[in-house]
Amino acid sequence: MVTDTTRLGAPGGRRYKIVGTLGAGGMGTVYDAIDMRLRRPVALKFARRHVGASKQLAWEAAVMALPRDARVCEVYDLAKFGGRTCLVLERLVGESLAARLLRCPVSTSELLAIAAHVAGALDAVHRVGLVHQDIKPSNIFLTLDGSVKVLDFGLTTIAGDSSDGPGWRRAPGRITCSPNYVAPERLCGSRADFRSDLYSLGVVLYEMATGWPPFSADSLEEVLSNVLAGHHPRAVQSMAPERPAALDRVIRTLLAPKAGDRYQSATEVARALRAVRNRCH
Repeated sequence: MVTDTTRLGAPGGRRYKIVGTLGAGGMGTVYDAIDMRLRRPVALKFARRHVGASKQLAWEAAVMALPRDARVCEVYDLAKFGGRTCLVLERLVGESLAARLLRCPVSTSELLAIAAHVAGALDAVHRVGLVHQDIKPSNIFLTLDGSVKVLDFGLTTIAGDSSDGPGWRRAPGRITCSPNYVAPERLCGSRADFRSDLYSLGVVLYEMATGWPPFSADSLEEVLSNVLAGHHPRAVQSMAPERPAALDRVIRTLLAPKAGDRYQSATEVARALRAVRNRCH
C-alpha cells in the first residue's frame, strides 16, 4: 500500500494521503485518507482492477449524489490517485451493522431505529428513480453519533433496468449481489424494482431480530432453492420470543415471495415501523 502521496507523481496526487485501510472485498478497497488541501479525513474507494472500473466508479459517484439525503454516505468527488480513479467519500467513524451484530444482539428499540433510518434512505433513493440492489448489514453503517448511513452504490441501477448497474454486466448464471439478501424476482432475472430493495431490508430486519438470515443454509444452492421456492422462514418469535408480534408481521410482509404482496414503498415500511415502535412504548 502506498502511504506517501509525494511519490505518486499523478496530477492532483498530492492532495490525498492514505493513512490506512478501512476495508477490502471482491469489488474493491476503501482506504482511510486525509484531504491535505481541506485538512479533513476522507475515505478513498478504488474499484477492483478490471476493464470498466473507471466507468463503474463514475456511475457510483453520480447515483450517490442524487438522493441528497443525510442517511446516504456523501460523495465529495471523483478523483485520480496514482493514475487510478477513486471515489472520495465522507469518512465515517463507527462500525458496520455486520460488525455490530457480531459483537452482540441489538435491542428492539435499536432495531426499529436502524430500520427506520434505512427505510428513509431507501425512500430518498427510490424517489430519484434508483434501486440500490445491495442492501445488507455490511452496507449499513452505524456512526458514533448515532446516525445510520447506507453505503456502497456500486450495483445501483435505474428502476426497470435488467442489469446489475451500468458498471456491471452479469455473466450467465452469475450472481453479483449477496444471495442471502436478494429478492427472488431478481434471482430470476426480472427488472430492477423498488420492492426488491424492501425485500432485502426485510432480510436485514430478520437477521437483526434473530441473529440469522431467514434462509441461511449449508450451501449457496440450498439458499437459492429456499428463496426461489417461496419458502417462508420460521416466525421471528419462535427464534426470539422477546420480539413483538407486530415486528414479525412487518418482516413477513417485507419477505413476501411475490413483490405485489410486500409493502409497495419505503414510505409504507417507515409507517409500519412507527406503528410497531408506538406499540412498544
